[in-house]
Amino acid sequence: MFFPRLRSQAKWAFVFLILVFGGGFVFLGVGSGGLDLGSLIRDAFGRGGSSTPSVSKAQEEVAKHPLDASARKDLATALEQKGRVDEAIAAWTQYTRLRPKDVNALQRLGQLELGQANTFLSQAQQASLAQQDAGVSSPFVPSNGKFGQALGPDPISSALSTRASAQLQEATTKYQTASTQAIATFKKIVKLRPNDQQAVFALAQAADSLRQTPAAISAYKRLLKLKLDPTTAAQIRARIKALQGSTGG
Repeated sequence: MFFPRLRSQAKWAFVFLILVFGGGFVFLGVGSGGLDLGSLIRDAFGRGGSSTPSVSKAQEEVAKHPLDASARKDLATALEQKGRVDEAIAAWTQYTRLRPKDVNALQRLGQLELGQANTFLSQAQQASLAQQDAGVSSPFVPSNGKFGQALGPDPISSALSTRASAQLQEATTKYQTASTQAIATFKKIVKLRPNDQQAVFALAQAADSLRQTPAAISAYKRLLKLKLDPTTAAQIRARIKALQGSTGG
C-alpha cells in the first residue's frame, strides 16, 4: 500500500512542476506561447492503460449501475483517454458527486477544466483578432465621401465581422463557464487539503492563468500563510502587488 501512495505523490509532484513551469510565464507577465498545460498535466496521469474498459463497455456499466462510483470512474477515464474532453469532464463531475473527497479525481477534473478554459480563451482571442481584421475598410472602396456612402458598407467585410462577433461571443461565454468551473474544482481540493502548499499554489496559478484576479490574489495570500522560503514568498508578494495594481486595488 505504501508504493502506490508514493506513485500518486510523484504524479502530483510532476503536475506541480508543470504548473510552476507554466507559472513562470504568469509571473513574467507573458502568455504561454501555445503551451497546452492541460495536455501536459493529463500526460502526467497517463492516457492509456490496458485495465481501462472501452467507452462503450463503460457506458453500459453506468447504464446498469448509475450510482456505482467505480463505473463512473471507468467511464471518465475511458473518455479522457479517447480525448473526448467535454464528455470526460461531465463524467468526472458525476463521479466526484458520488466521491466528493477523492482528491485525485478532483485534480484530474480541474486539470481538464483548466485546459478547456485555456482552449476557449485562445479561441476568443483569435475571434477578436478576426473581428478587428474584418472591420478594416476595403482598400478598393472609399471609407468616406459621397461615393463611399452611395456604395454602402462592404458586404464581405460585414459578413466576416458578423461571423467573428458571433464566434467571439460564443468562445467568451464558454471560457467564462469553464474557468469558473475550474476554479471551483481547485477550491474544493484546497478545502480538503487546506495546508497543502501544492494544492493552494495550483489554485493560485490556475486563477492567475485564467485571469481570475480576485481568486488568484486570495490564493496567493493564503499561500503566504504557509511555510515558504524567503525567495518564494518575495516572488508571491510581488505577484500580488502586480495583480492588485492591474485592478486598481
